[in-house]
Amino acid sequence: MSQYLVSARKYRPTRFDELVGQSHVANTLKNAILNDQLAHAFLFCGPRGVGKTSCARILAKVLNCQNLQNQFDPCGECSSCVSFNDNASFNIIELDAASNNSVEHIRNLTEQVRFQPQHGTHKVFIIDEVHMLSSQAFNAFLKTLEEPPPYAVFILATTEKHKILPTILSRCQIFDFKRIQVNQIVEQLKSISTKENITYDERALSIIGQKADGAMRDALSIFDKVVSSTDRQISYEELIEHLNILDYDYYFKLTEYFLSEDISNVMLLFDEILSKGFDPELCLLGLAEHFRELLLGKNPATQKLLIGNPELITRYSNQSKLCSQSMILSALSILNAADINFQKAKNKRLHAEISLSKLTFLNRRLDSTSAQTTTATKPAAVESAKNVETNTTAPPKPKVMVKSSSPSKTIHRTIKKIGFSTEEEILEQIEIEEEKQKVKPKKLDLELIKAIWDTYLENINSPTIGTSLRLKSIELQSNKILVHLPSPSALNTFVAETKLVNQIRNAFDIDMLKIEPMVNTVMFPDYEKFTPKKRLNPREKYEKLVEANPDLILLKRAFDLKVDS
Repeated sequence: MSQYLVSARKYRPTRFDELVGQSHVANTLKNAILNDQLAHAFLFCGPRGVGKTSCARILAKVLNCQNLQNQFDPCGECSSCVSFNDNASFNIIELDAASNNSVEHIRNLTEQVRFQPQHGTHKVFIIDEVHMLSSQAFNAFLKTLEEPPPYAVFILATTEKHKILPTILSRCQIFDFKRIQVNQIVEQLKSISTKENITYDERALSIIGQKADGAMRDALSIFDKVVSSTDRQISYEELIEHLNILDYDYYFKLTEYFLSEDISNVMLLFDEILSKGFDPELCLLGLAEHFRELLLGKNPATQKLLIGNPELITRYSNQSKLCSQSMILSALSILNAADINFQKAKNKRLHAEISLSKLTFLNRRLDSTSAQTTTATKPAAVESAKNVETNTTAPPKPKVMVKSSSPSKTIHRTIKKIGFSTEEEILEQIEIEEEKQKVKPKKLDLELIKAIWDTYLENINSPTIGTSLRLKSIELQSNKILVHLPSPSALNTFVAETKLVNQIRNAFDIDMLKIEPMVNTVMFPDYEKFTPKKRLNPREKYEKLVEANPDLILLKRAFDLKVDS
């Protein structure tokens, strides 16, 4: 049996142009080679499987290649390139810091730095997973890294840049490798499939790109696994079966049942998902991702963030038109709370089913909440004031509209809170959406301002503040509200009530709206300034009592009483 070579090794990049998704690094290194401005120490950092070690090997081969192609690509045929490909090069030394992380290993490396290259011009040291070195090893490496011989070049690679000492970072030229985009992974897989004569479904390659999470090596590992299990024909159906992925068709069907409030089919479809061996948590997470895609698909500007083929993106866009933004945001809130509490639940299936039940009747909840504003009986000014006030009153409880036999009557029934504590989040988000859609007046309205003021005083708990702010006079100018108050204490009280000021300001769509309080005693002639009563001594009290009743003098004489001074 011939030895099989995995795709990650077989199609490992050998030139800078073959690095997938790292053109910013490749172009910088190529320009440095052309201009003969290469540093003596490099740090390649980034996620796993994005080409850090491959880039280090390409650079190492370029430095010693005897017949460069395009002035910056190794030929792969000279003695230096061949010896490196055969792992027999004495000029390119690779060290795995995960298993060689002690001071002794670094001392051995610094000893090798002393010897000049046998062939070629450079001696290159590639240290992978350099963050695994101990603090003592880093310190032993500092001097050599800062002032190496002219022929020595160090290329460090790491996935955890934050673990490296700042003294090491300051001595290296740092290159940040990015996660590879899904479309770039798909293009690379298409190229490999063509070379290997493998038939593929583009949807399947897109799923592989998503599962790889930005790592080309992971994508190629998944690709090899699928190819070996599908007889060199990669279809979408076989892919999701072998990778244990829940088909997105299930999420589209669940959303359709949510919109039609078909709780029976929701439960049956969820049972079918579980019968195929999928975990309830996986279903909830996938459903949350589905609603995120619907949220992105609702706006043409964000549709470019959707991942998948054009047919799938069109499906997201079409279904998003059937869902209100309030429903999508509320569904995401419910699913997020379900994910947070999933590990605490003893009955995982019931936990997931409760969340699905909430999603099924979510539109009814949203409709009943918005219906409250249409059945209000209070004046419009007062109602607008209460809509503006968000900090002093608790959020309203949801109500279901039940129509009676009489067309003029409507009965409200309060829904009791059930399940997990997500009701407040839902209502809060609904209020935010309604506030965004509300059209605010662009001109000042005296009646609205008075209504906001009176509603604020009704809901305030302090009688002292209420008394101070009860007396006022409001004068309107173009973009200014003058508040006349009878005393300095009333003015200080108004300035301290920032909630009232913000409610008045937020009720209007006016830029640079000014609210200026001022003391105006002339406007309030009947206002009586509060003056504390003078405390009387015993002699003064006696004199006051005598004025009211002179017979007290006779009483004093009869009993020979004395009055304290």
